[in-house]
Amino acid sequence: MKKIYFVRHGESEGNVTKSHQSAKTPLSEIGQSQAKIVALRFTKIQASLIIASPYLRAQQTAQTIAEKNNLKIETSELFREKSGPSELFDLSHENLKSVETRKIIASHLFDQNGNWRYSDEETAREFIDRVEKALDFLRQRSEENLIVVCHSLILHMIFTKILSPKSDLKELYAIQNNFKINNTSISVASYDELKQKWSVDCLNDYSHLG
Repeated sequence: MKKIYFVRHGESEGNVTKSHQSAKTPLSEIGQSQAKIVALRFTKIQASLIIASPYLRAQQTAQTIAEKNNLKIETSELFREKSGPSELFDLSHENLKSVETRKIIASHLFDQNGNWRYSDEETAREFIDRVEKALDFLRQRSEENLIVVCHSLILHMIFTKILSPKSDLKELYAIQNNFKINNTSISVASYDELKQKWSVDCLNDYSHLG
């Protein structure tokens, strides 16, 4: 039985300002403290490797966990956050341009079988395909206990895909809005090689934060 411990990165500066984040958005001071706390929790959880998104805030969180637990980090593009239009980076969610652009994208999200694109963002179909590749990647790993440090949107879709693997595109996007993933929360999924099936053991556990 393979067990994966998914960790959302610590609070980022973009989380604080409620703005669209780029790959270079770092952890806030609180996020750095959260990373230290979750790192301490992993001293009681067996794991052999950390796989992390290449984005700075995930790398910072992973590095903190790695240093505390003497673990190596492997970086994978499969676990980066869902990318929006680069023209929105660093704009607040309430910014007029941001609001209008997100309305346009939402209204066309499932056009062309999910392949409609506003500008340079990841399409709905591309995102689902990447999540499926990420789960296949984890399923094929030889390690039995892994830590994956990544982001909110991709974590939502990973667990949506585990819970409802046969749902269509619209259903998947609808389901993912029905639960929350907090900063440095731990969510656990297991893969049974004999049954060739994923299951959810734990979702959004952030009790270590008090």
